[in-house]
Amino acid sequence: MPPTQTLLALDGGGTHTRVALITQDACLLAHTTGPGCNPYDRPDWAGHLHALLRALPHNGLCAAVLGMAGYDGARPSSRQQMDVARAALGPDIPLELENDVQTAHRAAFAGGAGVFVLAGTGSVAQASTQGGHTTRAGGWGWLFGDEGGGYWIGCQALNHAARFLDDPTTPFAPFARATLHALELPSHGPHAADALREWLRTRPHPRSAVGDVAPIVHTLAQTHDPHALAILHAAGTHLADLARTACRSLALPEPPPSATPAADLPLMGLPWSYGGSVMTSAVVHARVSTLLGQPATPPALPPLGGAALRAAHLAGWTVNAAWIRKLATSLPAQNTQP
Repeated sequence: MPPTQTLLALDGGGTHTRVALITQDACLLAHTTGPGCNPYDRPDWAGHLHALLRALPHNGLCAAVLGMAGYDGARPSSRQQMDVARAALGPDIPLELENDVQTAHRAAFAGGAGVFVLAGTGSVAQASTQGGHTTRAGGWGWLFGDEGGGYWIGCQALNHAARFLDDPTTPFAPFARATLHALELPSHGPHAADALREWLRTRPHPRSAVGDVAPIVHTLAQTHDPHALAILHAAGTHLADLARTACRSLALPEPPPSATPAADLPLMGLPWSYGGSVMTSAVVHARVSTLLGQPATPPALPPLGGAALRAAHLAGWTVNAAWIRKLATSLPAQNTQP
């Protein structure tokens, strides 16, 4: 019997990488997960990517699409990502690489138009029209960008903790103590400051470790801690700004004279959707919705689905609404609901 025909879809973010094999009837055959594969902040990214791609069977593989953080086909430095993928999958399989926000946008709108806000460890927004005109904002990385993402939120919380250790009378002392407690670090005593410094120095991947502080802020916000809420409100403001910025250069028709002025339509009539761990926060989600003036459209598919849709096109498979609905129920669940 010939092997089952499959597609390989990969969603590689800054912290986690997910890989799935999809059959021609939109069922999940196999999947695996591993560390992030962003070459800009993971020295070991190539080994992780190669191992994940080799972990799933290749018999019957018709096409593969990899959505990867940090990828840009126009940059020579991204050639190595393609080389690693090609070495793992072999020379004959149709293969495409793309940036992970492009994959997630396609998934959220099932290939249609809209504005997508991705806030995981980092942050970026992509806006696309029905005619295919696409613009992006953000995605500049943790050193001088990614405002509103998980790393940024974690930095704000750890900054509060550090300032509290310098001055225990600070007004955000309860928030700082709770953050340190959640990290199992002392909040007082002669060695408290050194304990926080040592925590950061001993993390195998500091960026991911700081990003993992964001869920602590989400938890404290649920107890109505004012400083946690302030951080998440600020994150939501940054993310809404990214969405608006991504829309400004889109060539969309002007609204009719009787319609709401364009200044009050920050997305110029496009729907918006979301992805990434930060957008699971009800506080962040509500803030972005308020500032954009409209509720979000729930993603049609998780990001892996965006890679699968493109891979199906490469393989020449027939994809329709029923196929997409079945794929949505087949793929591993990701917590995207605020």
